[in-house]
Amino acid sequence: MEWALTLAAFVIGGVFGYVGHTLLAKNNRHKSNNEQLEQTQLELSQYKQEVSDHFDEHYKQLAELTAQLNRVNQQWNASASLFTSPVTDKQLPELKVQNTEKSEEEVELIEKKELTAA
Repeated sequence: MEWALTLAAFVIGGVFGYVGHTLLAKNNRHKSNNEQLEQTQLELSQYKQEVSDHFDEHYKQLAELTAQLNRVNQQWNASASLFTSPVTDKQLPELKVQNTEKSEEEVELIEKKELTAA
């Protein structure tokens, strides 16, 4: 009779052990997935910031280049009017810098569209 109780206790302990192990493994896997998701979201937001900074820097460089070209055009126009006759007076056009900055609302709408698409 003792061996039957021992065997029953062993089987019940095995079942409880299996159920406990399954629940703990699910919980650990869930935590691991959440941590990995948070890490990936952090990396994505850092990458978005780097790309945004990159384009901002290029925009500033293009604005500087446009200003320099405008100064050269003004000097050219001033020199050309001195050395040519008034009949052939051709002026170089002045370049304008376009405002390509987006408002915070537009950025948020774009991000929401990207999140819903993913």
